Amino acid sequence: TMASGKAEHLANGALDLLKLRTSIRLDISRMLQVIKGDKILVLDKTLTGPLGLVAEMSMLKKLGAEKIFHLGHPVTTNAKDIIYLVRPTIENMNFVADQVHTDSRSKISRKYVLNITPRVTRVCTQILQDRAVIGDIMMKGMHMGFIPVDNDVLSLERNGLWRSVFLKSEISGLWDVAHSLVKLQLFFGLIPKISAKGSKSKIVVDLMKRMLAESDKDLYDDANCDIDHCVLIDRSTDLVTPMMTQMTYEGIIDELIGVRNSCVEVDASLTSSKGNRRGKVFVKLNSSDHLYEEIRDFHYRRLGRWLHTKASEVRKRYNEVKKSAAVRQSARDTTITQMKDVVKKLKSASEEHTYLQTHSNLAHHLHEKVKTLPFDQKIDHEKTMVGSTESCDDYVEARIAQEKSFEKSARLLCLLTQTRTMYAKKLNFYINEIVQSFGYPTLFALKNLQRVNAIPDVTKRCNWSVLRKRLQLWDEKAAASTKKQPTDISYVYAGYAPLSVRLVEQACIGGWNGVLKDILYDVLPGPVIETTQKISKTEVKQDTKFESKQKKVVLVVYVGGVTYAEISALRKLGQIRGIEFVIAASHFTNGDKLVEAMKEPRIGNAKSGSIVRRK
Repeated sequence: TMASGKAEHLANGALDLLKLRTSIRLDISRMLQVIKGDKILVLDKTLTGPLGLVAEMSMLKKLGAEKIFHLGHPVTTNAKDIIYLVRPTIENMNFVADQVHTDSRSKISRKYVLNITPRVTRVCTQILQDRAVIGDIMMKGMHMGFIPVDNDVLSLERNGLWRSVFLKSEISGLWDVAHSLVKLQLFFGLIPKISAKGSKSKIVVDLMKRMLAESDKDLYDDANCDIDHCVLIDRSTDLVTPMMTQMTYEGIIDELIGVRNSCVEVDASLTSSKGNRRGKVFVKLNSSDHLYEEIRDFHYRRLGRWLHTKASEVRKRYNEVKKSAAVRQSARDTTITQMKDVVKKLKSASEEHTYLQTHSNLAHHLHEKVKTLPFDQKIDHEKTMVGSTESCDDYVEARIAQEKSFEKSARLLCLLTQTRTMYAKKLNFYINEIVQSFGYPTLFALKNLQRVNAIPDVTKRCNWSVLRKRLQLWDEKAAASTKKQPTDISYVYAGYAPLSVRLVEQACIGGWNGVLKDILYDVLPGPVIETTQKISKTEVKQDTKFESKQKKVVLVVYVGGVTYAEISALRKLGQIRGIEFVIAASHFTNGDKLVEAMKEPRIGNAKSGSIVRRK
């Protein structure tokens, strides 16, 4: 079935995200069934991971995708029709045109179906016309929208959106977010209340409202909506949080190894009890692993003791089940149903033991990695930057001189300038130090960071101390007690409560026109939008429904990327406030990724396909 692929955990959240995944799988099925029989599927490299979240290889093979290639060099296999799934870039259109011309010269007759996600653009059409191949290609748009990553997390997996929207001011990424929100409301009803902070979020709301106004009103149910409130946040509203080091288990995996498409690539030995496996394997990080669901939001220092206690419990339970199985096997009056129950328990205990082994090994690997880094010193100075007014200049200067990574040096400078008033002379000194350490091309990246305000304008006064006090962003007690059960969201950054999550909290409990109105309108960048949506006259029914619900469901949309620690903070906030949060984002990010996206490609490394070539 289309809902298969071991994704039952997606139905266990506040929203049944399994039906959203099923819809995307149906779209993929229709895409591949346009051509009957065997065919070749050619994918944009950036879509391989997102596609893997909704459609496993066996499904694609079953639908006739005999071979799967990445878009690049022309496919040389004979007598096979080709289906493409690509992003709407100039380079991709040129690759497709190259394939058609190569086949034409080789006198190979094929059908070409070009699926462009999220939509066909005028530039794509123009390039294919200029290359004289548009008549040979069946071209159409395919909008996948938000992809369910977990039972409370959705992502567009558009890693380039931060750069294209916030640096290049392109609107196509915002159209994708808006269209995805419209699609979401087809499944879960019209969202009655919308709050948005930031210029990009305002554009998304405006586009969404226009799309809804132009669509069939009967498709959207505002009397039975599963989502009570939608809060949109621009990444540019809070650029302090991603520059901090994430301290949750999931966050620190992302910081030290890297999480991609809900998976982490590790040595195979980490997933083996004897440690004798070789090569690399992918470990899934979602709530289908019940152990991971329990520990992903832990502060990483609390993890070791908990895993040790859990190991004792699992070992004891496993031995009890084995003993019970042996007794059942020896008993003559044991029924088939009882034996099935024993086998089921054995399988469950064995799976739990495997998960525990994997996460114990992974946690130990992270601990060993932390020991080789100046980690604690870095965390202490990050705390100083966000939690006090003490000078960190000497430390930043020393780290820039010692650091081997440009991203980490620039990230530290961003955090310093976001939390301190910086004079132009001092900023230029830091920039020169970084350029001397990492080369002249990094100057372009630093200038881009200034354009997106990650390194703020030095002529403006820094308002961080005001934000810290008014939004309660710093908790000294949480900073001191990292191994205890947390009582506030600030544990995710060892004392610092993410600014974006405090904004969401205020939007949910008092609205943005309350006590923090001056902060929202005058201190933080970008406009504030608070609006409502309705089609039919069912206000009384809506109110009755909201009162009868045990918990309010709030959709939080991050335009420009979200960190895993922010997701953990929202889960904790949900427990404190009695709210079910569902997080949707353009992609997942951290400070290194934000900085890396600002780097300019070197001219010498530019591919010929990036230039529009005529036949």
